[in-house]
Amino acid sequence: MKLKILLSLAPGLSGKLQNYMATNFEADCFMNMKTKINLWAVLVLSIALLGCRTPSTCHSPGSRQSGAVTDGLRMSLSVSRSGNPGNPAFEVAIQNAGEKDVCLNLGEMLANGKVMIPDKIGLNLTDSGGKLLELDFVDRRFPGVAGRRDDYMVPLRSGSTCTLELRLDQFVSPTTGDRMKLSPGRYEVSARFQGDGAETGNADMAGMKLMNFWKGKLQSNFVVIVE
Repeated sequence: MKLKILLSLAPGLSGKLQNYMATNFEADCFMNMKTKINLWAVLVLSIALLGCRTPSTCHSPGSRQSGAVTDGLRMSLSVSRSGNPGNPAFEVAIQNAGEKDVCLNLGEMLANGKVMIPDKIGLNLTDSGGKLLELDFVDRRFPGVAGRRDDYMVPLRSGSTCTLELRLDQFVSPTTGDRMKLSPGRYEVSARFQGDGAETGNADMAGMKLMNFWKGKLQSNFVVIVE
């Protein structure tokens, strides 16, 4: 009876092993106590090992694809799970792969840092017909700015990564101003970054222009989206 219960708990055991256990159980009366203890130990261990055979979904942090390293920095783009059909979300990451600490100017901040607009980041989108669209980040909640503007500065220590989650509908065509929404089809998307120094020039932030801003252009890897 005990053997039937244990075997029912371990359906993954092979038929040969189950037959072996059953045969040996029938000969129980001819076994000494030490042999029986060892046999039950093997069965329990087999059940425990079968329970541990769970698929793993762990991934190495270094497995993220990225664009080429440019002056110590590299940029990567991946599709986030938080997007919706026709409006995917992306994780845009800039990593300092160099040995020197730098600062990034990602765009501008409004209302003393209460609103951050990373308009130095753009997307390049190519549709199935080969047409390329260069899209700019626009926060439609603030079509015009009448108050204070500050540089969106992010310190980036060597070995560190700055990651932003952005949606496709936050980008527009600079020529038409149209918000993007994908129709059914295949698309290739990459991200770009334009690194500049301080630009706002507020009187109480004069020292901002002396910061070690990274200056140049970055291009990420491509991702494929099929709607």
